[in-house]
Amino acid sequence: MQERYGTGHPRRRIVLIVASAVLGVTFISWLAWAAWFHSDPAIDATLTSYEVTGDHEARARVTARFRDADVEGSCLLRATARDHTVVGERNVTVAELRRSRGDWIPVRTEREATSVELVSCREAGS
Repeated sequence: MQERYGTGHPRRRIVLIVASAVLGVTFISWLAWAAWFHSDPAIDATLTSYEVTGDHEARARVTARFRDADVEGSCLLRATARDHTVVGERNVTVAELRRSRGDWIPVRTEREATSVELVSCREAGS
C-alpha cells in the first residue's frame, strides 16, 4: 500500500492543524469583539409614548441614554398615517434629546398621523 499510495506527510498534518487553530482563534476573537462592541451602543433610545395632537402634528416622548458625555448623533422619529404611509419625519439630535429629558418632541406631519415610531439612532460619523 505504501508503494502504491505513498506515506503520509506528518509536517503537512501539523501545518494544517496549526493553521486551523489560528483561524479558529481569530474567528472567536472577532466574534467576541463584535458582541462586546454592539452590546453598548453610543445612543440607546426608547420611544416611551406618543400622541397625535392635530392634523399636522404628533408628539413623542423619548428616553435616551448615552455612552459618553461627548457623544454626537441623532435619532429618527417617523409618523405614519392610517394607510401606513409616512406623513412626517424628524431627526432629533443628541443635544435636543438631552434638553428634552422625557418631554414631548413635536413631529410635523403633512396629514393626520395615527402612530409615531423611533426608527433608529446613529452616532455621528457612523
